[in-house]
Amino acid sequence: MDMFVNALMQVFSLSSLPLLIGGVGLGIIFGAIPGLTATMAVALLVPFTYVMQPAQGIVALVGVYVGGVYGGSISACLVNIPGTPASMLTTIDGYPMGQRGEAGKAIGYATVSSFVGGIMSGVILIIFAGQVAKVAYQFGPAEYFGIAFFGLTLICAVSGENLIKGLIAAVVGLMIECVGMDPVTSVTRYVFGYTPLLSGFEFIPVMIGLFGMREFFLQISTGRYRFQVEQRVGKILPTIGELLKQKWVMLRSGLIGTLIGILPGAGGPIASFLSYELSRSTSSHPETFGTGEPAGLCSSEAANNGVTGGAIIPMLTLGIPGDAVTAVMLGAFMVHNINPGPNLFTSSPDLIYAIYVGFIVANVLMLLYGLLGAKLFAKILNVPMGTLLPGVAVLTLIGGYAIRNSLLDLRVVVIFGVLGYIMACFDFPIVPMVLGLVLGSLCESNLRSALTISKGSWLYFVERPISLVFVVLGLVMLVSPILRQVMKSRTKEK
Repeated sequence: MDMFVNALMQVFSLSSLPLLIGGVGLGIIFGAIPGLTATMAVALLVPFTYVMQPAQGIVALVGVYVGGVYGGSISACLVNIPGTPASMLTTIDGYPMGQRGEAGKAIGYATVSSFVGGIMSGVILIIFAGQVAKVAYQFGPAEYFGIAFFGLTLICAVSGENLIKGLIAAVVGLMIECVGMDPVTSVTRYVFGYTPLLSGFEFIPVMIGLFGMREFFLQISTGRYRFQVEQRVGKILPTIGELLKQKWVMLRSGLIGTLIGILPGAGGPIASFLSYELSRSTSSHPETFGTGEPAGLCSSEAANNGVTGGAIIPMLTLGIPGDAVTAVMLGAFMVHNINPGPNLFTSSPDLIYAIYVGFIVANVLMLLYGLLGAKLFAKILNVPMGTLLPGVAVLTLIGGYAIRNSLLDLRVVVIFGVLGYIMACFDFPIVPMVLGLVLGSLCESNLRSALTISKGSWLYFVERPISLVFVVLGLVMLVSPILRQVMKSRTKEK
């Protein structure tokens, strides 16, 4: 209780609360504007946390994360454009509700559902993160390699129809992570005589380029300069009776989102899809889904906001991000020389409890923002992209340069922005590449440490039960798409 009291005092202090309030609001703005995602907002703000206390900076980023995931529902309901990938399925029922004059009610459903999903994931985060950390505290190199291997295979397995492209993107991420000096032998790799690359690529400029500068190039190339909201936002909050009808949908979807969020690389779109399909298949009137059905809207929003708390659990306990946003948030820990993992719960418990309290408060602020500011958010969508994009480009360049005051990092932002743009043009997913960058070093260092301990014996990974479980799960996830294709082809032949 003392830790929670101290965390409450810290979060509600005059130096922290304004940052959290501003972070949630900024996240909603970035999420509501198509193309400016929560990942991009967090990537842009990570460098600015350097001048803050660790708890202040990370809690502010948590607020941006919560607000950004919710913000995507605003443009999804008003203009049929998902502000974030996680809100793709929100458009299916949110926009039809707006078309029949219930745009305000659609935003109300989305806001309350997002709040329920977020709070549920926050409760699970508080209850189970410490328990996961206690188990993880006993992990050795073999176990960490198994988790990293499972995370890599999982993100490739969930690439869907883009399996080959997902694998290629993940391999590219692994190769980029190898640039610099070998951590064991100090042999240079992929440096080609360029001395500044001996330390490898700085993580934050790479992320800013992939998510920030890439979006600038995409928006410029598509020529989409203005999003016009033609709908009037009337009554915001549905009646108590209408909300109670969806209570089980919200709770179930929030739980699904949290569980999916714990899996590295799965993320909001998958949680939203699974929750929506479950709601539709179990509904007594599935034919209404897609025509403005509140259950469809609530299931999508509760699930993708449930992912937020779930994705933070592996980031804090194992140092493995649950999705792209938490992958970028790891940069904030690096900026302050903090290593996420089970030791964090004993070395910095005050930071852990501040994150817990900040996450709950961020969801409450998100609810207030959504219910009180929907009309204002609708007007934000009218900002001409020709005015907005130059500011975004300047922020990305400043953010990349501010890490080390290095012109190399400035070039890295532009180069990886171009790389991200090319990948988007050819439909290569970004998330596998990000996970390759994040998990590559963890996978390599622990693989080599485990082999050193076992004197080169690969049996070491199957002799330890936890490592064996994750390795087997990884192999299953790697092989399952191939088996599905074989079964599908056989079914077609029959």
